[in-house]
Order: sequence, then C-alpha cells, then structure tokens
Amino acid sequence: MIPLVFPMGHIAIYAANILLVVSWMVFSFLFWRGLRRWAIEEDHIFDLTFYSTLVAFAAARLGFVFTHGELFAGKSILLVAALWISPGLSWIAALVGGLATVVLLSRQYKVRLGLVLDVLATALPLPMIIGEIASLLNGLEIGAKTTVPWAVHFVGVTGGRHPVQVYEMAALVCLSWLVIRITDHAARKKWAYGMIGIWFFLCYSVLMFMLEFMKDSHVYWGGLHVNQWILVGIFAECIGVVYVRGGGRETFRPYTHAVRSFLEEKGKKFYATISKRRARGPKESS
Repeated sequence: MIPLVFPMGHIAIYAANILLVVSWMVFSFLFWRGLRRWAIEEDHIFDLTFYSTLVAFAAARLGFVFTHGELFAGKSILLVAALWISPGLSWIAALVGGLATVVLLSRQYKVRLGLVLDVLATALPLPMIIGEIASLLNGLEIGAKTTVPWAVHFVGVTGGRHPVQVYEMAALVCLSWLVIRITDHAARKKWAYGMIGIWFFLCYSVLMFMLEFMKDSHVYWGGLHVNQWILVGIFAECIGVVYVRGGGRETFRPYTHAVRSFLEEKGKKFYATISKRRARGPKESS
C-alpha cells in the first residue's frame, strides 16, 4: 500500500490527512444535528465539539507516543508535536479522551448525558469508517502477517498483512445496522436515555477487542494489547450501566434472590448440624 500524496509546490498533502479532516467534519455535523433535535443550545454543542476534539487529538498523539516509544527514545521532546516528521495517532486513545471530555462537559453544562450518548451512537460510525479508509491508505495501522489471498502490502513492511481496516469497516457497518434496530426497539420499549449509546459502545468494544488480535502490536500487558485492556475497561463500564440502568438489576433480581435464599437455607442447616454435634460431643465423651 503506497500513501496517496497530492503535491502542491513544496508542500505534500496526504490523502489520509484530507480524509481525517472530512471525518471530523462529518462527525461535527451529525453530532450537531442530533443534539439540535433535542433543543440543546448551540453554544453548548459548539463547546462539546470543540473541546472534545482538542482533547481527543492530544490523547491520540500521546497514545501513539506511549505505544511507540522506540520511535522517540533518545530524541528531542519536540518530536512529539512534530506530526509532519514522525506521524502517528492512536484512535482508541482519541476515543477515550474525547468521550471523557464529553461526559465532563455535559455534566458541567447540565446537558442530559443520556441524550449525548445516544447521539454519539449515530454520529460516530460514518466518521469512523472514513477514518479507517484514511488509515488504510496511509498504513496508520499494520495488520498481522498472513497468507490469505486478500492480504495487503505496505511500503517498508515485510510480508502480506491482514487488512484490519477493511475488517473494522465491515464491523462498523454491521454496528450501524444494529444501532438502527436498537433505536427502533428502544422507542417501542421506552428505554431510558443513554441506553442506545451504551449498547453501541458495548458492542463496539467487543468487536474491536476481537479484531485487535489481527493487528501487529509490540506493546503487551499480560498477554493482551494495550488497546485491548482499554476496550475491556469500556466493556466493563457498559455492562455496569446496563445492569443498573438498563433493567439488568430487575431482570436478575429473582435469580439473585433465589440464590441468596438457597445459600441461607443451606447455611442454616449446616449451622444446625454443627450445633447438634457440638451439643452431643461432651455427653458422649463422658
């Protein structure tokens, strides 16, 4: 895979960079349109978009530096900001940073967080797909070595590689369809606000966790990629919210009550048996 470059005099503009800008513009529009439907103030929408973008960009760069420390070891700290010399961004770090900023600002501005999460579920998939195209064109993510017929080759990388970006685009398309179905179901069942977004991030974390095994990564913690541990955290948080706010507590309450009653009954019988043996012990010994 050779990066597409548009020369403009002494400046070279990569197609991947253009697509990343387009991705951000698409997200901004979809995010704005989704929140305007709920009569959220324009100033609050602008602040949510602007500050989350800044934090997401900084987190994406720092995440890349952290996971590719060998590229920056022993070099000037200024290289961290020099994207034109040593390019690279971490999407998962950008997602976490941007999402955390949205959550904090929503609470500060008293914007209903559930509405924001539901809007993110519909505003994120298309920009993510555009971003995956940019990643594929510029080789921002390298798949693991493979001999499958559809393997791709990147400049400076040996052997055929899994086109993980194509896999992720297919997963995002399926996830978009799932969000549409969940949205219809939520409207009929009158789900609480935010549950659509929670289910989106839950399914996203599962899909991306599995696809991480097909990426070429040099940073492992306990046998898993760094990104996989982050996705595990997102999944665990979503499961907790589903249990508390999505009816999971009410669904499992009869089962937990039955288990607790069973354990209490067995515990009482066991205690009664032990008590009888202790009461007979001294008499028999005498």
